[in-house]
Amino acid sequence: MAACSSFAVVFFSSFLVFLPFAAPLSASPGLLSDSYSQIAQKFGLSFPFPVIPSLSLNVSVQCNYSLHNLFSNPTLLEYYLDATGKPPSGILVGNLAWLGSYEECTKYVPGAHYCMAFFDTPIQPLTKAFPLQWGICAPKQCDEHDLTNLVDKFLAFLKLVNITIELSPRVAEAGSKEAKPIYCKKEPEYTTGVIITLTLCGIILSLCLVGTVLDVLISFFKPRPSTVNKSDGFMPIRNVSIATDNDQAPPHVPVFGKHDGISDNSQMIHSIPPEGTVSYSSSLTSFPEQPKEPNVVAKFLLCFSLIQNTNRILSTKVPPGAITSINGMRVLSMWWVILGHCYAFQVMTGLPSNLFTFFGIIKRFTFEAIGNATFSVDSFFFLSGFLVAYLSLRHMQKNNGQLPLFSYYFHRFWRLTPTYMFVLLFWNKLTVFLGEGPNWLNYQSDEACNKYWWTNLLYINNFYPTKFGASCMGWAWYLANDMQFYIIAPAILFMAYRFRLVGMLIIVGVLMGASFITTAIIFAHYDLAAVQLGAEAQAEAVKGIDASSLTYVKPYCRIAPYLVGMLLGYIVLHFRDWKMPKVRTYMFNVAGWCVAIVLALSTLYGEYKAVRKDNPKPFTRTENIIYGTFSRCAWGLALAWVIFACHRGLGGLVDKILSAHFWIPLSRLTYCAYLVHPIVLLTYLGSLETNHNYSDVLIVSNNSNVLSKTFYSN
Repeated sequence: MAACSSFAVVFFSSFLVFLPFAAPLSASPGLLSDSYSQIAQKFGLSFPFPVIPSLSLNVSVQCNYSLHNLFSNPTLLEYYLDATGKPPSGILVGNLAWLGSYEECTKYVPGAHYCMAFFDTPIQPLTKAFPLQWGICAPKQCDEHDLTNLVDKFLAFLKLVNITIELSPRVAEAGSKEAKPIYCKKEPEYTTGVIITLTLCGIILSLCLVGTVLDVLISFFKPRPSTVNKSDGFMPIRNVSIATDNDQAPPHVPVFGKHDGISDNSQMIHSIPPEGTVSYSSSLTSFPEQPKEPNVVAKFLLCFSLIQNTNRILSTKVPPGAITSINGMRVLSMWWVILGHCYAFQVMTGLPSNLFTFFGIIKRFTFEAIGNATFSVDSFFFLSGFLVAYLSLRHMQKNNGQLPLFSYYFHRFWRLTPTYMFVLLFWNKLTVFLGEGPNWLNYQSDEACNKYWWTNLLYINNFYPTKFGASCMGWAWYLANDMQFYIIAPAILFMAYRFRLVGMLIIVGVLMGASFITTAIIFAHYDLAAVQLGAEAQAEAVKGIDASSLTYVKPYCRIAPYLVGMLLGYIVLHFRDWKMPKVRTYMFNVAGWCVAIVLALSTLYGEYKAVRKDNPKPFTRTENIIYGTFSRCAWGLALAWVIFACHRGLGGLVDKILSAHFWIPLSRLTYCAYLVHPIVLLTYLGSLETNHNYSDVLIVSNNSNVLSKTFYSN
């Protein structure tokens, strides 16, 4: 705590960083002394300040001139100092974001811009992973390089009194190779890419508007069935002709009523009386007009109709025999993803005023479900493998084992890629316009997407760039894995069709064995920690070991749940008529649920002994290898039983919950929700202008906020 205290004391006066260097800039020391005195009194500080030797500032001419003018104007200097960050209370519990007043600096102080400086933190266990952030309000003429030199001079002076504080260069902009200790606000520019993206958005919105109006007009002018006099069950026939909805029937020709395309010969119209009189048919018949098919252009525009798309999304109709439990599992897994990101992103921004509390809740048993939210992605891998195997094998059964590979691959690429690329374009070009704040410097530009967007288009962004943190849209690694699994799936499908269950078991066993061996070797070679929230994983990060790039995003380490899903798809399709006696069914059901619960709980809460508050026991190397290798497969097996039991009528209350119809509309939005929710979350966090104090209520509130905005934006 001694280091913490000295650290706080030193920075208590750091907001006056410009004052020590004003002497070389001023030709009137007396006037400057009076200015110092006035400013010091404003903040309740004594004057004079300690004598500092004259130093060469090494700043640009423009910055030098602006500083000279600034220190000659005490009134204006007060605003600069007021907007600059100051040491708050709570430093010893992790309040390391000294933001100042972003709004005051950017909107009320003339000629100023807001910058953020990063310093190494001597407070354990934060170290370099969570630097001190200091908001500086400085003249616009002083750029990042000038401010770095100024702060370096101030830190050099501190060394004269045996106090060592260092700037902490950081790569704040994704994909950038240049690490800088100070970043300043940049105004977003309307580049060619931005204009093209805005034009594309305008075209899409215009198509939605035109399609919706066209849909309304078609519905308005759509012919209605003939008006029928129901008072006596007869339809009047005038002027010796029978008006029908299909065409005008000629006189003296009997007309037969139709219903759903089936003729009814008993509904023949009686003979026609003389002209000008009225006769009545013996039965009531209506002839609805067949609506004309829209042309190609109209069909294209109707694809963008908000009415039609909303109706399709909100429809809860499902075909008979559909596996409805996957809808609830898909939505709950998506909510789990968002919950995990809400916690992780708030920690990464460094804005909580009580970072130690953030680290403290990791030690709670109840937090394990959030800390292990990475398994939610394995739920999607499992569901994807299950649906690919079930639907493809059913198609092959109906077509003598034929699986048209071109249609198989093209349909997948065309269904996922346009939406994916549009969100990527929006993230890269327009996100910078969505907000502003002290922490917005992380989103001022995205060099990663400018360099590596094509890797996302080819679905290889989990391999290149080699560093996970340098990839474009980092959360899109899942899509790359899923596409790669989909590419190799036909080999498994043809083996399963040709050699039935034996072939499926062999190919799945070989691939899963290769995955296990590869994962185990990587964990053993790099001595990786399986508990990502533990102290060992943090030590890995300090050493520069990137566990995410080595195992987390690699398909050969993540394919196990996908293979489990494919195996279940085969079983559900080929063992539909499998039955057992009632007693055996009951025992089988109980055993299945017990095994599934044990697998799920051991996966989610197996790490608790390594992170608990009292007497934590870190995983041994063997435990790290075993847990890191088999945990995701175990999670997939637990989910496999849930789907199997629900489909076979053994799910009980679980099946009723997962198969509820209200999940269906939400399940149709999960793909877009996965793409969009980080943008919503990062925009919210990046726009905060003040620190926030962590609490469980805050996490629940933020998670609900992001959930609602994510699904609403889709």
